[in-house]
Amino acid sequence: MESSTDPKNIVGSVVKAARLLDSFSVERPEVTLSEFTEDTGLNKTTVYRLLQTMLSCGWLTRTKSGGYRLGMPLLYLGAIARGNLDLRNEAVPLMRRLSEEFGDTSFLMIPGPHGAVTIELVVGRNPVRIHGVTVGSVLPYHVAAGPVAIAAFTPEIEARLVASEQPRLTSRTVVSRADLSRYFARVREAGYVVSVEDYIEDVAAVAAPVLDADGVAIAALSLGGPASRFEEPMLSRAIDRVCAMARELSGRMSA
Repeated sequence: MESSTDPKNIVGSVVKAARLLDSFSVERPEVTLSEFTEDTGLNKTTVYRLLQTMLSCGWLTRTKSGGYRLGMPLLYLGAIARGNLDLRNEAVPLMRRLSEEFGDTSFLMIPGPHGAVTIELVVGRNPVRIHGVTVGSVLPYHVAAGPVAIAAFTPEIEARLVASEQPRLTSRTVVSRADLSRYFARVREAGYVVSVEDYIEDVAAVAAPVLDADGVAIAALSLGGPASRFEEPMLSRAIDRVCAMARELSGRMSA
């Protein structure tokens, strides 16, 4: 198991527990104590203690035959990872079409605990790139088109944001509780967001939410670039295309 992390910051028992999880596979969903011991090379007492700890956390469950299977928390985390992978795979062809048609950069963002997380982007032929927004970037929920689209269609996130005034990042950032509440309501009514220089100067974007069966955002699809390009008649065309592709992606994910 390789890592570039400073060894002083690595907890050995966690590494050993992770090695136990490597014993599971589609072909072997149930593993015995002896098999764990043989696979890892750890002594049986250490393996047993690790297994008991993982059982107490719910990571593993014990079978009637005495073996071990993955517990629901790990299966749930796996479903999240698989869902994000499926989302990205379904979204990328649509994002490429957007970027090819308009020449700007398309983004795919998902909800995160501290903001909208960029999990994919496709750069168009327009040489201007949006600096500071890359794969892995986390954007505040009250600015930029993608994060706002997620917040407006996720009640828990909206409630958290309107509970207090948000930081101002540019002269056009919406910050007050009342203004944010009205902003999110307008986005829900329209079904899309147009942000202009509220996060980065000279940058504008159009976004629409990707919704689950309950109408809650699981992601946002957006198109961003120089603010001067996001004017009529291009703006209306971009709104139509982004909304259409977000609806198509919502349908694919629901299916």
